Amino acid sequence: MIVAGILSIAVVGNVCAAEPFGAQEYRDNCARCHGVDAKGNGPDANEKPGYRAADLTHVARRHGGQFPRETIYDVIDGGKRLPGHYNFNSPMPLWGLSFQLEGKEYTDQSEAAVKRRINALVAYLESIQEK
Repeated sequence: MIVAGILSIAVVGNVCAAEPFGAQEYRDNCARCHGVDAKGNGPDANEKPGYRAADLTHVARRHGGQFPRETIYDVIDGGKRLPGHYNFNSPMPLWGLSFQLEGKEYTDQSEAAVKRRINALVAYLESIQEK
């Protein structure tokens, strides 16, 4: 029981720590297009003709009430592009490339850093879903 208690505290602590980190990642990397409120209304939302930044507060609603963590991870990473993100002229960055550690690209250390940052963003986006 003691071990289970310690593990649950550690998990809750990591989730709570990830959310502020994810919120900061969001503000630093996503808000300029998706908006501070994640509604798709950032100052650069319509920077490129034909593209519109998505409202990120209704992702779960658009997926039957379930937040599709893996799908959102893949979109942020760039592993699976959405319509409007298929080509390199898209304003949506491939964060899986952009988050690589300079000079250590694609090393285990760099890949771990990329995963940590994207997972923090995914956790933050899941936390701001509107019902």
